[in-house]
Amino acid sequence: MQQILDRLLVSTLSEANDHFFLEHNRIQAILYFGEGGMFSEDFKLYHRPAKKGGKLSLDQLEDGIAFLRESLRAGRKVLAVGPTGASIVAAYLTEMGMGTDQAIKMVSCDGIPKPDASILDKHSVELKRRSTVRVHR
Repeated sequence: MQQILDRLLVSTLSEANDHFFLEHNRIQAILYFGEGGMFSEDFKLYHRPAKKGGKLSLDQLEDGIAFLRESLRAGRKVLAVGPTGASIVAAYLTEMGMGTDQAIKMVSCDGIPKPDASILDKHSVELKRRSTVRVHR
């Protein structure tokens, strides 16, 4: 497990399925892209199957970021699961103004593969594109 922010953690699927771990860490929402997992109805859950090879599409990344943002704004403590969860958290942190390399370091921990740098690069390009788009009247 890696604590990212006061109410945001990244962890493994085994910890996300451990009721004691969830209770001890006061988890209220779980974000997970992948197969398997037995989650209690006590949590706000965002669980979607991952694409082949465990990669995220930009749409899935945006959906995951939206879930994080909404859950954190509602005051929930969120657990993002596995490498896809780490990628979504890193992308969220870059949207909040952190550099990509710093975000990757922050979410990397033992037992969880590093975030997918290729999807983070695509996300960074999209953020730059959005910042330069002008609305014409």
